[in-house]
Amino acid sequence: MSTLEKTIILLREMPEHSLESLYDFIQSIWLRQDSNAERSENTISTSKSMEGFQVLQSFAGTLPTDFDYKKELEEMRNEKYRRFD
Repeated sequence: MSTLEKTIILLREMPEHSLESLYDFIQSIWLRQDSNAERSENTISTSKSMEGFQVLQSFAGTLPTDFDYKKELEEMRNEKYRRFD
């Protein structure tokens, strides 16, 4: 079985939210390869920043569905500022 066939099977089994992140990542790699020859040395730091941003984006949507933001925020505030009470 070829790598392409294995990849297609894997993609069919992935949840939709993972596919969206994967698509964005693959598209960024594709665009980077196309424009790699046109980049100057000044844009290298920008591309590194974008790579970091894409890594952060890959974590989007990874919280459990029952995550209570307000409760977690209150607990963290209490933990951090408890000594001031």
